[in-house]
Amino acid sequence: MLSRVNLKNFVNLIGYCEEDEPFNRMMVFEYAPNGTLFEHLHVKEMEDLDWSARMRIIMDIVYCLQYMHHDLNPPVAHSNLNSHNIFLTDDYAATITDISFLPQDSSKSKSSGNNELVHSTLPPLADVETNVYCFGILLLEIISGKLQYSKEQGSLEKLINLL
Repeated sequence: MLSRVNLKNFVNLIGYCEEDEPFNRMMVFEYAPNGTLFEHLHVKEMEDLDWSARMRIIMDIVYCLQYMHHDLNPPVAHSNLNSHNIFLTDDYAATITDISFLPQDSSKSKSSGNNELVHSTLPPLADVETNVYCFGILLLEIISGKLQYSKEQGSLEKLINLL
């Protein structure tokens, strides 16, 4: 699935290794030397992003989502769009990463104390509408510089609604 997304704003999968003995799985992605967007927004030791850099990052994310949602057939949705999954290249271009394209079971079962099977469903993979919602929350985070959630302020979405 990762090989279908071929865009400068989506982190490139360089290679992978799959060995059975010992059981090892590894994916190798291109290096993004400036860390994550989260680090630049919320870690005091990291360089602050000026408005021009923030706008470029926003536009890079938009281009990537537009490509994933409209240019690929069938469309691909990002399963966890947030500032932790956006890496910044040496010139501060945003590259989105999503390693959740790996095969997943849609449900898992476990045995309870009385041997009844209890089914717990994993959350479904995201859809385009969820990506649009997450992008809106990400915009609030980039513009305000505030965490999406903290104990002190609660949810950024609710904080903005109060204003």
